[in-house]
Amino acid sequence: MRLSSLKILVNLVKLIRRSHYFPRRFLRVWSYMASFRAFLNSPVGPKTTHFWGPVANWGFVAAGLADINKPPELISGNMTGAMCIYSALFMRFAWMVQPRNYLLLACHVSNETVQLYQLSRWAKGQGYLSQKKEESTSQ
Repeated sequence: MRLSSLKILVNLVKLIRRSHYFPRRFLRVWSYMASFRAFLNSPVGPKTTHFWGPVANWGFVAAGLADINKPPELISGNMTGAMCIYSALFMRFAWMVQPRNYLLLACHVSNETVQLYQLSRWAKGQGYLSQKKEESTSQ
């Protein structure tokens, strides 16, 4: 009896699929679920450090963006320079590692941009960049 009820269920599903009552969005949801499953099991998916490392590194970008409104006197030139070197090195690592880690690359490109801006603010605050402006205006 169990086998026959299973056959009836299978035939019912086949009938529904052939009819116009079968919702097309079910197929779209099914394909989205398949692509999400593929992402979960990919070599750079959330089950690996290739995913969680860049997610954690976005904190550096957020911290740099939060410091934009602070006065330049509070910026540490040594730390900002170290962050610039760190991001430059790991940009190359993200590009060279197999499989390529585009999430890590994007994170470090963003961090490099923010840190270079902070370094320019620090240099202006220390007077390193304002001397060039004074020389050009005096000529």
